[in-house]
Amino acid sequence: MTERFDDKRINEALELLNEVARDKKVELQGMVANKYGELRSAISGVAGKLQHDVAETYHRSKEKAKELASEVDESVHKNPWPYLGGTALGFLILGYFLGRSKK
Repeated sequence: MTERFDDKRINEALELLNEVARDKKVELQGMVANKYGELRSAISGVAGKLQHDVAETYHRSKEKAKELASEVDESVHKNPWPYLGGTALGFLILGYFLGRSKK
C-alpha cells in the first residue's frame, strides 16, 4: 500500500511539474515573441534611417563631383598648357619605366 501511495504522489508531482513547464513554455514563447517584435521594429527603424543617410550622402557626393568636374573643365579651358605638359610628362615617365630592360 505504501508503494501505491508513493507512486500516486510521484505521479501527482510529475503532473504538477509538467503543468508548470507548459505554463512557463507559453510564457517564454510570449516573451520571445515580444522581444522579437521590439528588435524587429528597432532594426527596421535603424535600417530606414541608414538607407536615408546613404541616399543623402550619395546625392551630396554626386553634386560635389559635378562641381569639381566643372571647375577642372573651366580651369583647363582657361589655361590648357600646364595640363598638356603634365600629361606629356606623365606618359614620358610611364614609357621610361615600361621600356626599361629587365636584365
